[in-house]
Amino acid sequence: MLKTYIIIAFCFIISFTFAQSVNDYRSVGSGNWTNVSIWEVYNGTAWVAATTYPGEIAGTNDVSIEGGDSITVSSFIPNSFNSLTVGDGTGATDTLLVSGTSNLDTSRITIANGGFASWTANVSLFLPAGAAFVIEPGGSLDTTRPCSASKRLVIGSTIYATCNGGAGADFSFTDLNNGGGSLSVTPSSNSSICTSETLTLFANVSGTGSSTATFSWTGTGPGSYTFSSILENPTETGLTAGSYTYTVTVTSSDGSITNTGSTDVVVSDSPNAPVSNGNMIACTGATIPTLTVSVNAGETVDWYDAATGGTLLLSNNVSYTPTASGSYFAEARNIAAGCVSSTRTEIVLTIKTCTIITNSRITFRVKAN
Repeated sequence: MLKTYIIIAFCFIISFTFAQSVNDYRSVGSGNWTNVSIWEVYNGTAWVAATTYPGEIAGTNDVSIEGGDSITVSSFIPNSFNSLTVGDGTGATDTLLVSGTSNLDTSRITIANGGFASWTANVSLFLPAGAAFVIEPGGSLDTTRPCSASKRLVIGSTIYATCNGGAGADFSFTDLNNGGGSLSVTPSSNSSICTSETLTLFANVSGTGSSTATFSWTGTGPGSYTFSSILENPTETGLTAGSYTYTVTVTSSDGSITNTGSTDVVVSDSPNAPVSNGNMIACTGATIPTLTVSVNAGETVDWYDAATGGTLLLSNNVSYTPTASGSYFAEARNIAAGCVSSTRTEIVLTIKTCTIITNSRITFRVKAN
């Protein structure tokens, strides 16, 4: 049992480490955001003591508050960073405290499972236009008294939320808790797909006001390809092989708040149908021959009993030995992308009754006409 626990722990550590990127920061203690000693930074191979706080200089990537730490922000942080996540889902509560009028120049703050955010004074936290303040299940925003309109979350130039919903704010902190935070999109798709398939894009909108929000999609790809749509989850067909980028912007009903996200799409070529190595004929009672086809490198073959649909007879083999006469259909499949040929190649096995001629030494089996 001890060995099992060691293996599980080791796998967890490896998995967690691989998720990091250079210049990610994580908390290792509680204190003010600008206190360098409470942060570690990932240097590409290991977490090491930070020499600057997140956002002090350009180049900060993702920041996390974890391990039961409480981090206080009370000033304007000079440089941008990719994201802030509060909460690691384990142990004690991880907390972001806003004690002075501050700004965090990041496109996304996530109060994750085990995370908590609290305004400890009547001050504002400023986020850049288009930013999202997301509250996931298990995370929360403090709404306890005194809950005044002077405790403000400002996105761009809009007072998006105040603790009690006053001061002309769109929402209250309670609204954000109930709605999953501010308006946000995290686009995705059914990629990777094949050239013969339909691409479906998903905005994955969340947050307060999402039910009345509007959408604007754009896309770019090989050659002069462009795309646009105002649907929440649009589709696209007829794509050629290559890499595409799709971007969606969600806008609140009053136009005051937007959030933008992008997703990359890979479209792979469908292979040509397999090349038959010939139909086969056998005599009744003789060994049934193997049917074979040829495909390109990086491709394999699946065998079916029908030209479309039908029953899968054998997978991942360029050869198939049937048990009876009939038509058999080979479908090429790209091993890496999973794309299949648009048509299948038919190979026919014919079993005939043959005439047998016997002399004292040799038996001849003659095929019938």
